[in-house]
Amino acid sequence: MADPLRYGIVGCAGIGNTHAEAVQSADGATLAACADLDSEAAATFADEHDVAETFEDPATMVAEGDVDAVSVCTPSGTHADVTTAVAEAGAHVLCEKPLDVTAERVDRMVRVCDEAGVTLAGVFQRRFDPAVRRARRAVEEAEIGRPILGDTHLKWFRSQRYYDSAEWRGTREMDGGAFMNQGIHSLDALQWVMGGVESVQAETGALARELECEDTGAMVLQFENGAIGTVAVSTAVTGGTDRTEINGTEGSFSLGDAGLTDFRVGTGEQSKWSAETEEREVEGDPHEAGEGHDGVVQDFVDAVREGREPEVPGYQARAAIDIILAAYRSAETGERVRLDEIRGD
Repeated sequence: MADPLRYGIVGCAGIGNTHAEAVQSADGATLAACADLDSEAAATFADEHDVAETFEDPATMVAEGDVDAVSVCTPSGTHADVTTAVAEAGAHVLCEKPLDVTAERVDRMVRVCDEAGVTLAGVFQRRFDPAVRRARRAVEEAEIGRPILGDTHLKWFRSQRYYDSAEWRGTREMDGGAFMNQGIHSLDALQWVMGGVESVQAETGALARELECEDTGAMVLQFENGAIGTVAVSTAVTGGTDRTEINGTEGSFSLGDAGLTDFRVGTGEQSKWSAETEEREVEGDPHEAGEGHDGVVQDFVDAVREGREPEVPGYQARAAIDIILAAYRSAETGERVRLDEIRGD
């Protein structure tokens, strides 16, 4: 495909602005149109990002705006409907996280895009982080021996005012809770680095905010490689942190705001009570498309133009969602839930 993609944004507030900036920075794409049910929001967005055409209906945007590819940046529970509409109209789709909040809707998105012959990609920008990519290689190449533990925690603050700012926030049908809306990035990075999750045991609760879903939750994971892990997420704490740690039989490392740190491997010297380690200097593994949303959008544009699979195709973008849905079921039933139970529903 020699000509630049004509690109459209659906959802003209919040993260839609980030996508617009990424499209404008990308090689091989032109931001041509936007769509939003709020015509004033679309007009403001168009003015800020120099977009020629605005629409209320996404499918009409694709057809009348001659749009090749679309970023879906609407509330989570609308993703399947918007994706289905633009895919059936003939556009390739880059969908913000999560793909949607139920397994049925995600299945529908993947099926419709496949039937329409268009690309479906998910947004998990941490997979483009050089530190996370280096961490994945460290596990794949057994630099820390056999993985034993993989833990992540994301402890943030979101006020009641945040949840009250839009009717869809904190609802099961349209948003999901702290796992689905905030913790999903850390969870996806953890499962991607460790190589997939087999089953989940979880507890959740709305401990400090009034909402349908959880503001706090914890999971125990059984990874496909036999390792064990934990996930702790909250939007109700003050002074929390965001950190991941991977431990193996021969070494350990951490991922956080400072990137990949505390990478220590055994020297072979051991006593009855301890094992001597040495710190290993590491450099990240940059993605050729770049980092963050710029990298996600550039990779998506390149994938469409080259006719290849994107970094995070739809069937992979559902992995973290399946884990979270298993956690929700586990919290309701008190039982461990296998991911194949979710995927088989």
